[in-house]
Amino acid sequence: MREAEIKARAADPEAVRAVFSSRLGDGRPVHKLDHYFRRPGESIQALRIREHGGALELTAKRTHSGPGGENNEEYEFRAMPDQLEAALAFFRILGYEDFFIKKKDGYEWMDGDAHIELLSVNSLGWFLEIEVLLPFEAGDADVAAAHGRITALMEEAGLSSDDFEPRSYREMILEAEGGIQGKPYTR
Repeated sequence: MREAEIKARAADPEAVRAVFSSRLGDGRPVHKLDHYFRRPGESIQALRIREHGGALELTAKRTHSGPGGENNEEYEFRAMPDQLEAALAFFRILGYEDFFIKKKDGYEWMDGDAHIELLSVNSLGWFLEIEVLLPFEAGDADVAAAHGRITALMEEAGLSSDDFEPRSYREMILEAEGGIQGKPYTR
């Protein structure tokens, strides 16, 4: 799948939550714990294990960022939570290194094809993330239309392009927390 996504800093998360709750309901609670791996010597993540919703999500992602937001390719599969230790050992035996841990807590809504999340991330503060998934064969016009839809939803929540955060969580976490590189995975 291709993922069109924009994230923005939400200085007033309660106001943002009120906007989506009034139109889409209270929102489901979100709790995600992500463990990222990288290839030795590289500064970007290669693989992710996410504990979320009673399952493990294992993901490899190719990230492409631009002025309109992110346009990613994701390859993902799910596993049972009791397979966590096996998944960790699998990545490590292939030579991947522990890189950093990201924790997200907040709320999520669906608005048609748009997945909306209002999240507190590590010690970074609150963010509004909105993504639309597209098939791999989607063209540039489809991606641009998805980014336009996302921008309109951001504006509806009272955020502007000045609030958009172009940096990855990886960049922000490693900068703000002095990096958690090589920290073994813990719950």
